[in-house]
Amino acid sequence: MRLLVGFLIGAAFTGLVLGLISGGISLAESDGDSDLTTLLPDIGKIYRTSLVSPFQQVEQEIEDEDIAAFYHRLMEETGLTQIPEE
Repeated sequence: MRLLVGFLIGAAFTGLVLGLISGGISLAESDGDSDLTTLLPDIGKIYRTSLVSPFQQVEQEIEDEDIAAFYHRLMEETGLTQIPEE
């Protein structure tokens, strides 16, 4: 009986915590003028920039014109020449 009560209390507490976390996330995704949205960074943009920037830096360091043209064409075909905005 104690095990069941402990499980139910733990499940309720976990649901409460997850509800508060998801409520904060949905608040951060809104377009309102909330102070919280101005404090949180755009994690998606940071991730996309960190994914693309090494490839763009390497492209600038290629000295052979044929290899540079091939690499640039490859990056265009894979979509790495621009950071997609959502």
